[in-house]
Amino acid sequence: MKPNLADILEREPENLRKLTVRKTFLPGEFIVRKGESAKRVYIMLKGSTRVSNEFISGQRYTFATLKAGQVIGDLEVLAHQPVYSATNEAVTSCEVLAMSDDTFIQWFRQDSDFAFIVAEQLAEKMYPTSDENGRIKFQPSLERLCQYLIKRLGSVQADLFVLHTSRQQIADDIGTSVKTVNRGVAKLKARGLIRLVHGKITMDKEQQKQLREAAEAME
Repeated sequence: MKPNLADILEREPENLRKLTVRKTFLPGEFIVRKGESAKRVYIMLKGSTRVSNEFISGQRYTFATLKAGQVIGDLEVLAHQPVYSATNEAVTSCEVLAMSDDTFIQWFRQDSDFAFIVAEQLAEKMYPTSDENGRIKFQPSLERLCQYLIKRLGSVQADLFVLHTSRQQIADDIGTSVKTVNRGVAKLKARGLIRLVHGKITMDKEQQKQLREAAEAME
């Protein structure tokens, strides 16, 4: 039977239990930041985080979210990297089980079920990154914006869709600048694919349909 992380945490080895501690991070607090020394590993117990990368240009790209049961810092420690490769920011109040890199390695070696779950999660994290990074990097910014809006629409069937997301967050999520997002929004508005109401992007049912068709034509 596939090991369950909740059960594994319940049977945490006694010699390691005293070396781990529960901590709480409030929304907006950073659990780890890119470039900081990777000396701690965190297991998410409650809440969710936003995983992002900041670049020298000042742009930030949000590429994943983590939730309860997932691990922060495992990649860096197992790859023997000295610093965290990405930033993890609490989106909601997050409770984590924190430990040193040495304690994590001890647990990894001591409990094969724990090691299996960590390895499986690493594979789940790395596959989409490997599969999509090249495509996203070379995808035109307007196409990225369209795909982002379609993703946010999801299966919504509302007569009027309103996007309550700041331009900065949109820029972070698609890996570009606010200036580029604003240009894309202006182009979509000029084509009648969206409307702006008090600065917020809105789409009626017909615009939602037309945006999906426009995005398909870009592919």
